[in-house]
Amino acid sequence: MKQFKYILLSIAIVGMFNLTGCSEDFLDTVPTESVSAVTISETLDGLYIALNGIHRNMVSQFLGVQGMGGEPGFMICREAEGDDFTWDTQTWHQTYLQWAPNKSETSSYNIGFWRTYYQFILNANLILEGLDKNFADSSDPLAKYIKGEALCIRAWAHFNLVQLYAKRYEASDANAQDGVPYRETSEIAPMARHSVADVYTKINADLDNAITLLNGYKPYDVTHYSQAAAYGLKARVTLAQQNYAAAAEAAATAINTAEAAGAKLMTKDQLMNGFTDITSKTGEALYAAKTLNDQTVYFYSFYAYMGWNFNSSSNRTGIKCISSTTYDLMSATDLRRQWWDPTGTATVPASNYNKRAYQHRKFTARSTADPVGDVAFMRLSEMYLTAAEAYARAGNDASAKQYLNKFVAERDPAYTGSSNTGAALAEEVMNHRRIELWGEGFRWFDLKRLHLDVHRTGTNYNISFAGFLDKDKDAQEWVYEIPKAERDYNRLCSKNYN
Repeated sequence: MKQFKYILLSIAIVGMFNLTGCSEDFLDTVPTESVSAVTISETLDGLYIALNGIHRNMVSQFLGVQGMGGEPGFMICREAEGDDFTWDTQTWHQTYLQWAPNKSETSSYNIGFWRTYYQFILNANLILEGLDKNFADSSDPLAKYIKGEALCIRAWAHFNLVQLYAKRYEASDANAQDGVPYRETSEIAPMARHSVADVYTKINADLDNAITLLNGYKPYDVTHYSQAAAYGLKARVTLAQQNYAAAAEAAATAINTAEAAGAKLMTKDQLMNGFTDITSKTGEALYAAKTLNDQTVYFYSFYAYMGWNFNSSSNRTGIKCISSTTYDLMSATDLRRQWWDPTGTATVPASNYNKRAYQHRKFTARSTADPVGDVAFMRLSEMYLTAAEAYARAGNDASAKQYLNKFVAERDPAYTGSSNTGAALAEEVMNHRRIELWGEGFRWFDLKRLHLDVHRTGTNYNISFAGFLDKDKDAQEWVYEIPKAERDYNRLCSKNYN
């Protein structure tokens, strides 16, 4: 039996606990001091500070690889592997456009995913163990809220890993294929890969527990998981399992819970300024990285590569573009057309003007000199589209149209409602999903869960830069190679390795 352990360097992140700025009120901000695991676990306040640290490290420089600054960088990587997102000339992230890391067990771009997600898992497990050791019988509601959030982090990280490093989940199959090790303790030892079925069972168990624990929780900010966001994770997972009834129910509950707490769909008037300040200027974000102007991570930032106005070489010569065929999915009255320039001749900063058609204007950095801005990891719009898709695929057209029509009404003033049914309705929802969530890290996962080919032919993709135009849905590269460092370690440590 093959066994794998997470990257050894992850162990050093007892210093996750590399947190940033803290007042006496532990809810107030993210800490900046290094704190030992023992000290942190002694108080609930300390464990909450540790939890802050995990959330803060969703945007980080610890990998030392530009363009991979935590989850925002990974979102760009996943988008590049799809068929809606392209550019020319600038080579940052080009390797993902070409699917090179997928089949390279030594690429730092592959190892970065594995190492980062298992780091989050390790740190979540350290917090859970601290709770179990010191606060198992606590009546303080903060104890259960911390546990709920840590379980969300553990489930989310394993969910990303199993989508990257294993064959897709198929609802009609036993899913006995190798998945990833599901780490439920901080123990540093080799572990056999769980089957894909087992991984999803454990993910769902963690999320169900988290949803219960987070009931009544009002987090300090959207930089923490709420019960609504936990339901959102549940919707993502069950959608990937093609359990459409469960996905629809989870997404609808996420919407109801979030809106009861004040969340609102981004309005027509917010479309052109609703991302860099999404946590303060809209009610869209259910979970996000909230970046202050003095907290830049420089060229590890999402906006260093996705802020079209930021003055960097990655933007001057490689502003990201939407696929021309995806752009054409929009109606003539769809206000999201403002997010792209179909001609490549719009007025932009002279230093960033490379005359490429379909350049985006969706993500605008707060400054042309500093790539700072918020990054949404989960939005209310995603939940509306998930509910609509899941209801449509479950055969409930009426409920699907309820969510789709309300959503599109804020995007297209001429939209009068969908006339589609069945598969055509589901495809209409997917078209809106491709447009709405462009650049936010969903397309490659969507293609994989739906078992669809990558289709770039007949678009504005440049094959000499992108490496290929089409990729079969059963190509080997849909499953990332387990990093060689993991395999080598287990050859030394495990007699059962083969």
